[in-house]
Amino acid sequence: MSEPADSRSERVPTIDGMPSFDRRPKRQRQSRDPVARYLGDLQAAVMEIFWRRQSATVREVADELNKKRSLAYTTVLTLVSRLWSRGFLEREPEGRGFRYWPARSRDDFLADLSDELIDRLFADFGAIGVARVGERLNDLTAQEKQRLTRRKRSK
Repeated sequence: MSEPADSRSERVPTIDGMPSFDRRPKRQRQSRDPVARYLGDLQAAVMEIFWRRQSATVREVADELNKKRSLAYTTVLTLVSRLWSRGFLEREPEGRGFRYWPARSRDDFLADLSDELIDRLFADFGAIGVARVGERLNDLTAQEKQRLTRRKRSK
């Protein structure tokens, strides 16, 4: 059975014309923000508010989000609850609700995500995965290697 034409246009060609195995929506894959590429735009926007403010209630997050878009309080509550259940936020009771704060900094979040992806690469592909990472590192220019080394030292 043939696929509908629009599903074929969603595939992103990769090396040797193989289709991408990335199942995220195209818009999410193309985001410049690594947090948004992982969480999606809306959850990333919520996390950015927490990282900037250090802590907030759902009402405070909703008020800030609604400066740029129109979201119901219950939608924001669902977003915050999901982030909390995934361990990205911590909370304590405050009044009739909760005050939330990020479980780790943005840089620590990205570091943990990177470690998880590397661990999955090695677990899924073993020596081949290690060899491919080595090849990619060898392909970096001297300037790119310096930039990455400086960034690693600053953390």
